[in-house]
Amino acid sequence: CPLGRNRTRIVEAGGVTELVELELEKPEKNMTELVFNLLAHLCSCAEGREQFLRHAAGLAMISKRILRVSAATDDLAIQVISVIAKYSTSKEIVLEMLRVGTVSKLCMVMQADCASYLKEKARDILRLHSTSWNNSPCIQVYLLTRHQR
Repeated sequence: CPLGRNRTRIVEAGGVTELVELELEKPEKNMTELVFNLLAHLCSCAEGREQFLRHAAGLAMISKRILRVSAATDDLAIQVISVIAKYSTSKEIVLEMLRVGTVSKLCMVMQADCASYLKEKARDILRLHSTSWNNSPCIQVYLLTRHQR
């Protein structure tokens, strides 16, 4: 079976919701990497993103794991956030990203000691919706102004 058809079947069977639920149980590091890898593939289609965003803990969970598990998890989490920020651009989603700490985590990625391509991805995501996020009281000023020296 082609990858696209398998991806659609997994999404239709509720796979995205199950993966988020599995990750909420705080599995081992290697299991988290597998879950995030699957989420990245499933969220590359509209139905997968929709199912991910329907789960109340989806964005919060993926944001919380950034800079806590591994570099591979960081990469996959930012990949998921990137496709959501690019294709799921309703005002509610953009504000949810701010409310659950996704924007703060992206600012932290830019300041952290991680790969330059991850910092660039984080910067691109922040630029997409910067007008919505810049003047928000939900983001601390130090996250916007602190620079690595």
